Amino acid sequence: MCGEEKKASKCSNCGLPKSIGRGNVWHANGVITASYPPHIRGTMYDVEELNALFPAISERIGFDISRLVVEGKRKDGKRYTSSLINNLRAMGRKVSPREVYEMISRFCRYWGLGKAEIIDYQEGESLSIASRDHYNELMSCGDWAGVFEAAENRRGEADWRDEKREIIDIRAVEGDPELEERIEQEVELGIPFVEEGDLQYVYCPECGVPLEVSRQFSWDADESLILEKISGRRFVLHNTNGIVAVIRVLREELGEEINRMVTEISRDYARRYYREIMGETSLDLELLKLPLRSWGRPARLTREGDGFRLRIVNPYCPPVVAGRIWGLLEVFNEREFDLAGLEEGEGYLDLVVKP
Repeated sequence: MCGEEKKASKCSNCGLPKSIGRGNVWHANGVITASYPPHIRGTMYDVEELNALFPAISERIGFDISRLVVEGKRKDGKRYTSSLINNLRAMGRKVSPREVYEMISRFCRYWGLGKAEIIDYQEGESLSIASRDHYNELMSCGDWAGVFEAAENRRGEADWRDEKREIIDIRAVEGDPELEERIEQEVELGIPFVEEGDLQYVYCPECGVPLEVSRQFSWDADESLILEKISGRRFVLHNTNGIVAVIRVLREELGEEINRMVTEISRDYARRYYREIMGETSLDLELLKLPLRSWGRPARLTREGDGFRLRIVNPYCPPVVAGRIWGLLEVFNEREFDLAGLEEGEGYLDLVVKP
């Protein structure tokens, strides 16, 4: 973004950035989507969990998956930015690549992804972005590579300029067709979800976002900072498909055991997280938070002997959500469980845990 930054316009009723209500819809089926076609699904991510996940996978499988993560987010960023450009054209507005970069820079602040500023641009060839308070080093590179590709219609290769991790340089290059095609197919496929839902939110009468969002989060778009009030942890609102695509490609390469691995990593994080806040909340309250974050809608939590069975409708990434629920049940029942059953279906996840 060039020149003086404008302050984000806030809702006078709930205090959230007005752009969040204009650009997103919280549905009764436990899913957040963009307001405009193709209605890309979004998720509110716990940044600490996100930053722990992929390094932990790399450590367990014995090789670095950084390139896969960047590619997944590059395709995700390209898909989102292409849809933005197409929607603007449909409204009769033609935008230059620089205008696209300035818009995405603003959106990054609104979504909590970090502060981004254009510091150098050579049309069709290169772009340099000063990035502060970014949510993730690899994913930020992928995001901006995808934005560049959509705006310039040339593949963008992104990397940090130096070890300070303050500037992302993107340059036009030839790609790796095989890996790109596989990632792109998974990003386009996305995560299936069913439309049915009976959740009843109380929406802000001014901006249209569920009021519970402002009760759970402190959302400062000017500082690009979304903090969960109960834990103090940073969150971001971002597209879902890129991260899901990375998990799927890993599963193709390594087999079904990757799902169990991801679930165990997520469970370990969930246990640490819920132990810190369990004195201020409850199992039921935490389950109710899932759909508000587009993690999925809990349904039919039942006892099975000394264990539990739970169906999650529309989980954003089944192995990650399964691990989160597994750890949640352990902490609030103050005992360890084994994962006795895990079944994925079209738009649902069934989880069974037993002592």
